[in-house]
Amino acid sequence: MGEIAITVAPEPPAGFSDWVETGRTLAAKRRNVDWEIADWMGEGQEKGFLTQAGFDFLSERLCIAPKRLKDIAKAAAAFPRHVRDETLSIEHHAHVADLPRPEQMELLSKAKREHWSDDDMRKQAISRKVESGLVQTMTQADYEQHALMSLQHAYNRAPRHIRIEFIEAATEANGGEVDL
Repeated sequence: MGEIAITVAPEPPAGFSDWVETGRTLAAKRRNVDWEIADWMGEGQEKGFLTQAGFDFLSERLCIAPKRLKDIAKAAAAFPRHVRDETLSIEHHAHVADLPRPEQMELLSKAKREHWSDDDMRKQAISRKVESGLVQTMTQADYEQHALMSLQHAYNRAPRHIRIEFIEAATEANGGEVDL
C-alpha cells in the first residue's frame, strides 16, 4: 500500500528516429505535391487551358477523380500560399473553403490543435455550414422525394433480370425491408 510503480520505456532501436523523420518528410512532400497540383491547375484555369470539360480530360490523364481535382482546385483558389497551414492536408482546407475567412481559420487552427482527420474536418465544416445557413437541410418531404427518385434512377438503369428480381423481393416484403 502506498507504493509507486515506475515503468521505464525501452530505448527505441537504433535508427528508429531517422526512420520516423523520413516518414514525416514523405508526408510533408505528399501534402506539398497536392498543393502543387492544385496551383498548377489554377494556372491552367487562368491561362484558359482548363475549362469545366478539362477536369474530365485531366482526370483520365492524371488518374485522379474529377471531384478530387475540383475540390483541390477550389482549395487552392480559396487559400493563397501565405494563408495555408502546411501541416494540414489540402482536404482539410477544401472542406472549409466555402466558409468566411475567420471561420476557416478557426476550424483549421482547431483541426491542427486537436489532430482532426480530414473526415473530422468535413463533419465540423458541414455542421458549421448548416448552423450559419450556408447549407440548407432537406425537409422530410424533400428527402422522401429524393429517396423515391434515387430508387427510380437505380431501377431504370438496372438490367431487366435485376429489375424482375427486385420486384419479386419487394412484393414479398409487402412494404417491409427488402432482403436480397
